[in-house]
Amino acid sequence: MRHVLFSSLLPDGKQVCISPVSIDAYEASEAQALGDDTGYFIYEYDERQPASGIEILGKAASYEAAERLVDIFLKVKRPLASQE
Repeated sequence: MRHVLFSSLLPDGKQVCISPVSIDAYEASEAQALGDDTGYFIYEYDERQPASGIEILGKAASYEAAERLVDIFLKVKRPLASQE
C-alpha cells in the first residue's frame, strides 16, 4: 500500500483505510466500475486474513474529498460529549 491517509480498527477486527492502492490490489478487488487505480480509495483490510486482500468500498473524488471523509469519520468516532 502507499501513503495511508487514514486507518482505524473496526469493531469486527478489520481495518478501514483511506489511501491510494497499488494497481495489483485494485485489479484483485475487481473495482473497475470506479474508473482507474488513481486516487484515494476507502477499503477494508483484515490483518488476520492477509491473503484475502482488500475490499474496496468506494473512491473519493479528490484528495480534498478524502480528507473530508477522514474528518467526518473522526467526528463520528468521538463520543458526543467530546464534540461540544
